[in-house]
Amino acid sequence: MTSLPTLIISFAIAGALLTVWTVWQKKHKNVLWTFLQHFCGVWFIFSGLVKAVDPIGTAYKMEDYFAAFEQTFEGLNNMFSGLAPLFPWLAKSSEGFSIVMIALEIALGIMLIVGYTRKWTAWLFFLLVFFFTILTGFTYLTGFVPSDANFFDFAKWGPYVKTQMRVTDCGCFGDFIKLDPKVSFFKDLGLMVPALMFLLRSRNMHQLWTAGRRNTIVLFGTLASLLLCVRNTYWDLPMVDFRPFKVGSNVRERRELETNAKVDILGWVLENDSLGKTITYMEPEPNGYTYFKEYPKNQGWHVKDQIQTDLYIEQDGQRIPVTKTKVSEFIVESDENDATIEVTEDLLSEPGYSMMIVAYKLKGEKQTETLVLRDTTWAVDTIQVRKDSFQYQPRIVSVDTRTEEREIIIPDAGYAGRFSEQVNPLAAAAEKAGWKVYAITTYGDASVAADFAKRIGADYPFYKADDKLLKTIIRANPGIVIWKDGVVLDMYHHRHIPKAEALLEKWK
Repeated sequence: MTSLPTLIISFAIAGALLTVWTVWQKKHKNVLWTFLQHFCGVWFIFSGLVKAVDPIGTAYKMEDYFAAFEQTFEGLNNMFSGLAPLFPWLAKSSEGFSIVMIALEIALGIMLIVGYTRKWTAWLFFLLVFFFTILTGFTYLTGFVPSDANFFDFAKWGPYVKTQMRVTDCGCFGDFIKLDPKVSFFKDLGLMVPALMFLLRSRNMHQLWTAGRRNTIVLFGTLASLLLCVRNTYWDLPMVDFRPFKVGSNVRERRELETNAKVDILGWVLENDSLGKTITYMEPEPNGYTYFKEYPKNQGWHVKDQIQTDLYIEQDGQRIPVTKTKVSEFIVESDENDATIEVTEDLLSEPGYSMMIVAYKLKGEKQTETLVLRDTTWAVDTIQVRKDSFQYQPRIVSVDTRTEEREIIIPDAGYAGRFSEQVNPLAAAAEKAGWKVYAITTYGDASVAADFAKRIGADYPFYKADDKLLKTIIRANPGIVIWKDGVVLDMYHHRHIPKAEALLEKWK
């Protein structure tokens, strides 16, 4: 697996080669500055490209940040609390914001390499690195903030606990590589060094070719990156898939692996409310429970959090690290007869072909409908027909009316059309061929799923799951995933749903 040190070495080699070429062309002013320009330029272009193949993933990460910032500023008792409503508004535009940020990152990498308008490039690079440092710093430092405390309540900060972080990772390299928030933060602090160097001595920065050619290269690179982002967001699925549900993934086996993985408890974060103290206690031996001897419960101490190792499995006497993914959160439920039943194992163990229709947001207007219901009270009269026979005659005693409210949805016309014109005919053909067909929506839309299915003419069942899980499975709404025996065989964006004949011919 690629690691950050490997990437940095690769960037340095690329930067060194470009530096040699620039020196040979006699375009440099300072070798160190030239190397740093190429090194940072290659870094930003690569970082932008791995996010450009999946801008929606970056948009989801931004939504996580916006939600964390909203909660943080809402908890303040000063004028800055007024900033809280800004973040839900930003979250609604997260896809557009993501595309702009990715294109800017790629464009800035190109600007550094060619030496586009030195002062402007130096300032832009500094501001963008500073912005990234704020994000990664917030991510890492929230590990010191108890979950029930506000980020700005510095007096309540305690020992670092990884599970307390408001955002799990920065998304610096998309899904290509997940960086520990602490590593991401110090990585950005490191990038602040060349950023300040460029800002203070921009005249030392090299410039390649003529101004006109530099302008053309930067313009072409920016437009190309924007086109790539739009293609991977609105026109089709990501060109390269780094997610755990990519085509070919055996989700059933991976879920079993992550479920069976374990951790060792190394210590405890203990809290005493009466004393106002929080301490970290490390066990002499892993998985020990000796903390209560020094910090007994009857003296007010209680466990706030555990300090654990990363996930691992034991195989042939060795520990093999296991990376936790969204696969471990693959849980699908069904509402049947006023009860919720988990159907995850049934779906992943389906031996034949199955067609999953992912709809992680049922687009439409939700309304409350008031129903007038009649409650009829009956009585039964016994009537003697003959001497030895009787007849039971029902009789209405009273008719009472009552009102009941239920939530319904008026589907968006274009969204409903995708189902009625493309998805439903494909689903009907698949069911006729013996496939299992079902749709999955989010817990938030589960209450209107039955009404939605009725309005779009869907005969297949609608299950429910976590919205982040569904967004991780496929970057389309609706999107279609073909499965067999827990393995992902194929995926289709709603703009490229195949004809029934082509699908059944491919998977027969």
